[in-house]
Amino acid sequence: MLSALQTEDEDGRIPESWRLTTDGRELLFDAFARFALGLVLLFALFPIWMMVMNSFKSRSQVMTENPTLIPTEFHVSNYFEMWQRFPLFEYFLNSLIIASVTTVVTILIASLAAYAFSRYEFPGKAKLELSILGTQMIPGVLILLPMYLLFINIQMQVGLPMKDTYHGLIFLYSTFTIPFAIWMLRGYFDTIPKALGEAARIDGCTRLEALFRVVMPLAAPGIAATSMFVFLLAFNEVLFASVLGSDSVTPFAIGIQEFQTQTQTYWGQMMAASTVATIPLLFLFVLFQKPIVSGLTSGSVKH
Repeated sequence: MLSALQTEDEDGRIPESWRLTTDGRELLFDAFARFALGLVLLFALFPIWMMVMNSFKSRSQVMTENPTLIPTEFHVSNYFEMWQRFPLFEYFLNSLIIASVTTVVTILIASLAAYAFSRYEFPGKAKLELSILGTQMIPGVLILLPMYLLFINIQMQVGLPMKDTYHGLIFLYSTFTIPFAIWMLRGYFDTIPKALGEAARIDGCTRLEALFRVVMPLAAPGIAATSMFVFLLAFNEVLFASVLGSDSVTPFAIGIQEFQTQTQTYWGQMMAASTVATIPLLFLFVLFQKPIVSGLTSGSVKH
């Protein structure tokens, strides 16, 4: 009886039959990884679920002491009233224009800089790279006042209005997104063999032609991933747009705050507007899912 219950052999080792095989350890790790990813996914999707569900609730249902995951009564009228109360389509169009142009400007400039960092050696290269990285560690609120004064001085000295304009916000967002894009694209360009660019040079291409005809097509997944991040950063920015924007150039992230008045907050309509604004961004991500995922993985490994 005792020998049947014995869990160790005479040498104090666990019997061979009790040990996990390699396949068993892999299955256990795979099950744990799936469980952990499921928890992370649940945590990430819960706010989106509540946003969509609250868009169908009345104000009393949203403000109740016992909120529910699913509305007791669905109020579709929130989706119709939100368009009548504020010019949301104009706000969305403003954000779309600003984010799209910012993305194009950022990718064009960052591609040239990232290609130079990836292919060439020049004095001060390491310090310049650290300086670019260091700009991402500065909180935006610290440079809000300097940027405001810069916009005012440009208008006074040059006569070019920067505040309350499309080009002002595009210039502002580009200064923030270009360093971020340089670091991302640098990793993607490093994965492309230098021999391809050298072969293009032998065939008669200039450095720019080798970049745009050879390197950038091969780095398309990385460019797609970087473009998506830059677009979302510009589309969702609130701090600078609230100070340097205006009624004529109001991004969606600022315009949606108009649902909160001095007397009450139209929660159902605000959530409905947020849901509608999320749909195009979700569609873009699904449409470019493969190049985005491919770009994120290829940029982290050097071949």
